[in-house]
Amino acid sequence: MKKINNSDPFGRKLSFLVAIAIVAATSIFGMQSAQAQDWRFDPIIRAGYELDDNATLSANPDASDEIEGYIIDVAATIGYATERTTFDITPKFRSRNYDNEVFDSDDKFLTFDFNHQGLKSNFRIRGDYADESVRTAERADADPDIDDPDEIPGDDTGRVFAFGRRDRFWVMPQWSYDLSEKSTLAASVRYTDAGYDDILAALYTPYSDVRFEASLTRGFSARTRGYIKASARRYEPDNAGIGSAVDVDGFAINLGIERGLTPTTRFRAEVGIEETEPTGGASDSNVVWDINLVNKLQTVTVLAQVKRSVNASGAGRVSLRDSFNLNLKKQFSDRLDGGLGIRAYSTERLSSDPGTIDERDYIQFLAQMTYAMSRTFSVQADYRYTYIDRSTFPDTAKSNSIIIWLTWQPNARAGSR
Repeated sequence: MKKINNSDPFGRKLSFLVAIAIVAATSIFGMQSAQAQDWRFDPIIRAGYELDDNATLSANPDASDEIEGYIIDVAATIGYATERTTFDITPKFRSRNYDNEVFDSDDKFLTFDFNHQGLKSNFRIRGDYADESVRTAERADADPDIDDPDEIPGDDTGRVFAFGRRDRFWVMPQWSYDLSEKSTLAASVRYTDAGYDDILAALYTPYSDVRFEASLTRGFSARTRGYIKASARRYEPDNAGIGSAVDVDGFAINLGIERGLTPTTRFRAEVGIEETEPTGGASDSNVVWDINLVNKLQTVTVLAQVKRSVNASGAGRVSLRDSFNLNLKKQFSDRLDGGLGIRAYSTERLSSDPGTIDERDYIQFLAQMTYAMSRTFSVQADYRYTYIDRSTFPDTAKSNSIIIWLTWQPNARAGSR
């Protein structure tokens, strides 16, 4: 996929056109296969007021940028559901306007998810497109609304002090087939493509990352199953061979177990070995793991995850990351909801990597309260604390952000308002 730059406006929109094409093709397939669609349309409009005492996470207190301003967020989910097929597509537009216009941005997003269940097989394809300001795009934010460990984003550079724009698109088709009542064969491919405008050419490296996975799952009981998974990946930065940017091939083998602790609580533990081999360099093997717990009750949702992984980034190379994520969502009453989110990670250079990376420790805490004034209108308050310690800077950086949202959602979930 062609990477964006200011001299080629067509390249800047190519990812978005690919996303539209995939969604259109999936829609047609879904409409042809479904007999009686149950269509829905769920618009949402939010207006917010934001205060941030260190918008660029500068390590120099004298150079920190304090900003305040308004955010307009408009989205709509269009979808349908039948007995075997579901489809959702959500376009979103966000406009940020601050007292310092350097931080203003108009951001565009598109997500889609199609799932079809056959008699013995299942096919799913989902994707995400984002054209947004790098000040927010390259910062990994906590999000208590995420209740699936596989939905937590894992690729970023950590260089949050720069200005510019990023286009990023990922798509993931998945297929599974029941070999028997106890055994399932599955395969998936995830393709990610990111590009940056010319303003960021000296700091960021456009890249693509493709990972193929195949797994065999065996059920041991009604509540427990184990699996073996093999994967291969290819990471390609645009300027491979220039400076420290380099193509990387990776191979991994993982063993995992999933167990339903209760009807509403699921535990998963996975451990394996991932070998990475940069072009022209020595291979490097690392132990990786993913241990998570998800509990979904009628009024409470909890996700906890501890993970070690080899991650792609806009730094021109992959890195080793240890991460911890905790998301908590609680409905206190028909009108009052609360949420907590913690996102923490530490990145380090692979032992076989001859270059240097911006190794860092990152922590973000989010506290959120939402009050429904009526069935369609609600007010929400977000407080976000962010801390980052970079190896390339002698001092740490901290940020405090507060956003007050007013939300209009005419089709708010029944029973919660």
